[in-house]
Amino acid sequence: MKPNGIPPALLEKYLSGECTDAEKEIVEAWYASLQGEPRYLDHLPDTEQDEIRQEVFGDIRRELNMVEERPVRRLPWHWLAGIAASILVALGIFFAGNLKTVQLPEVTVKGAKSDPSKALPVITFKNTGKQVVRHKLPDGSVVTMHPKSTIMYHTAFATNKRFVEFSGEGFFDVKKDKAHPFNIKSGDMIIRVLGTSFNVKAIESQKKFQVDVVTGSVQVTAYDKKLDKQEVVLKPQQQALFELDSKRLISKTSPLPAKKEIYEPVTIVFEETPLKKVIEQLEKRFNVSISLTNPGLAKCGLTANFESQTFPNILEILCTSLDVTYTISDNHITINGEPCD
Repeated sequence: MKPNGIPPALLEKYLSGECTDAEKEIVEAWYASLQGEPRYLDHLPDTEQDEIRQEVFGDIRRELNMVEERPVRRLPWHWLAGIAASILVALGIFFAGNLKTVQLPEVTVKGAKSDPSKALPVITFKNTGKQVVRHKLPDGSVVTMHPKSTIMYHTAFATNKRFVEFSGEGFFDVKKDKAHPFNIKSGDMIIRVLGTSFNVKAIESQKKFQVDVVTGSVQVTAYDKKLDKQEVVLKPQQQALFELDSKRLISKTSPLPAKKEIYEPVTIVFEETPLKKVIEQLEKRFNVSISLTNPGLAKCGLTANFESQTFPNILEILCTSLDVTYTISDNHITINGEPCD
């Protein structure tokens, strides 16, 4: 069931840039076979392809160097492949989502005359799939978006005001930039930050928006029914709740749950652990439930060292290493795939 392997030495040559063109084709074909998807980089100009590859290679090298510094045994090959593939998977999902869902409608800045030269393109990214995806913004900030989430921003985002409109649920890891505060509009709620990480749940059908801060500080503003301004400042382990019907904004200390939320990082190690046991450990750590469509998957073994990783990252590496897929609905995950050989 596990993906067809390639020699570890060949992957190391690929990461160090020593492969021939023919060897590069072999490695890239191997990666494509893991996902069963087309090569997203082929849609980009050569200069952008080279720049992205160099960035990804740097990430992989850093991962490998971190592992080499630890006094542990030599990495099993399928875990080494998992490191490389997981980084590339995230890259592939990013481009797949953009190529399939980004639209560029033209809008006019509020208050400006209807002069076509004043129109600004707007990027709309929608997670229309059933998995959690990472969307990188022009300033380097990253939004980890749940299914059915949408984010919109102007193309001048990185050089002007950092302003986005967001609906759904997503975890924001905002790049620090004191000169350009980061603003998020969700319905009648505005979130303002300089550089921090926090989770936003702005699903209108639930009648309540929620902001949970993990690092840094966040200012949340809203207006009540009398149009009076309401404002709270949140620190780590605090949350804001905005009730859509009453237009009431409150803040409180986040309760200490027995289990982590999926956006909170943990450290966990697996050594040829059967997937059944892996699932048990993840369900103990995170506020999730996980099921298998095929009971034969329960015996598949996983070896991985997850250090300060969120649940979506762990899940992505797990699926890549075992050549399986997953879907997510609220906090329930279903893993799909064929039994191990």
